Amino acid sequence: MRSDGLEIERKYLLERVPSPDVLRTLEAVPTRIEQVYLARTADSPVGGRRIRRLDGPDGTRYSYTEKRHLHGIVREEREHEIDEAAFERLLVEADPMRKHIHKTRYVFDHAGSRLELDVFEGRLAGLAILEVELDHEEDRPSIPDELGPYRDVSEDPAYLNWNLARR
Repeated sequence: MRSDGLEIERKYLLERVPSPDVLRTLEAVPTRIEQVYLARTADSPVGGRRIRRLDGPDGTRYSYTEKRHLHGIVREEREHEIDEAAFERLLVEADPMRKHIHKTRYVFDHAGSRLELDVFEGRLAGLAILEVELDHEEDRPSIPDELGPYRDVSEDPAYLNWNLARR
């Protein structure tokens, strides 16, 4: 996320989940994520609210995020760390229309960009979405050939995690 609170992000749907060998070649660092969308309330932000449990190389962390779509691939994002107790308290506000998302995020650098590959688990198993945060909407990042065929789904609402949680 940029320092101005804006997130400009392109998303690419991979044709298949990369093999462990490919992920090693890319020096991708994994973090397991449990993502929970919270129900709307009278004082909720216009966009979605979510909490995350992140289990990675630095141990377990928790975060709270509010997002609001502005236009195209631009969103306003406010995110901060919370503790485990706050995460557990907020779980009671989980949106009953959305299921928890479980995924492993692989982070790696390529051609001057930080790439985040989400490999989904459970009911979304087999789904792999590459995300790249950009400085400008018109930017087109370089995607490693090793990831195989892909298509840009940046503006397809079906691939927003908010909507994937409804599947």
